[in-house]
Amino acid sequence: METHVDTLLRSMAGQAQSTLIASQPSRVMGRALEPTPYRIVPVPYYAMLASVPFCPAILGAVSAELRQQRGNLVHIHAPNPWADIAALRAPRDVPVVMTWHSDIVRQQMLLKLYGPMQQKALQRADRIIVFTPKHYESSAQLQQARIEHKVHAVPIGIDFAQLDETPSEAAVQAELQQWAAGRPIILTVGRHVYYKGYHHLLEAVAALQSDAVLLMIGAGPLSAELQRHARERQLLDRVKFLGEVSRGVLATALRTCDVFCLPSIERSEAFGIASAEAMACGKPTVVCDLDNGVNCLNRAGETSLLTPPRDERALADALDQMVRDEALRTRMGAAANRWVRDSFGIDAMRDGTLSLYKTLL
Repeated sequence: METHVDTLLRSMAGQAQSTLIASQPSRVMGRALEPTPYRIVPVPYYAMLASVPFCPAILGAVSAELRQQRGNLVHIHAPNPWADIAALRAPRDVPVVMTWHSDIVRQQMLLKLYGPMQQKALQRADRIIVFTPKHYESSAQLQQARIEHKVHAVPIGIDFAQLDETPSEAAVQAELQQWAAGRPIILTVGRHVYYKGYHHLLEAVAALQSDAVLLMIGAGPLSAELQRHARERQLLDRVKFLGEVSRGVLATALRTCDVFCLPSIERSEAFGIASAEAMACGKPTVVCDLDNGVNCLNRAGETSLLTPPRDERALADALDQMVRDEALRTRMGAAANRWVRDSFGIDAMRDGTLSLYKTLL
């Protein structure tokens, strides 16, 4: 979500005066922020509750921006309870646009409490953006609201120019090639959280018939557990954990790998920007079939191989098939590059979003 918001606001610089109201850990409030082409209003949060920052100050910040006429439209990104409350508190003459990133999947007990407010926010929104038609079709929470007349598909835009202009780091490339020692490299990128399915990916690596290795970029609350899992399965010679990395290291890994894998097991994974970036580097993908936006991005049999979620044997077989068949990798990688660059560029996202703004203003 954060990557998308930053890319969207940068793309609209010069065509819309944008202010981002965003939560920031209270302990780092007051530190200088990196310069951006849009204005940032940071507000403190004090704890994380069910993956949501406890950040009531967002409400006052939004009200102040509207009251002082520094904004004439509110664009919120969901799911986010504080954003929903801010939208419901906005004056009726202020248009509200909501971008729906994904359903709430895991916190079902909390959803029973939060669900009524979420549904009210969906009714309050004047337009609801989804990245692909599948985002709406596969969403139980959007279907419940009966708001299809408000839903507009605006493709997520990915800054391929930034990716292309980021040079590879020769030392990192040499290190990865030395570690792989001629073995095919499977790359995965993402936060170490439950819905990413990384435990299943490690089990799939243990079941591989080929000698492929796995490079994992990212970190999160499950990092220590995943490393322990790899150690217990005696995979440390085949799995390399890089943690969080710079843009240059990521670009190097995307270009160096042979296959990209997105093993997510829940619809909390609604698209997968990292897989789109890998596709833009000409890499084929192996992903789990979630029947949502992931399927729209990763086209089965054309750019990607799809397997059932949690099916470690099927995931291992698909990865083996991909790393062993160079012709398949070449064909799918070329198709992936064409598809993602033609369909998910920044211009379509920017123009589609601005068009919605203009119809409301």
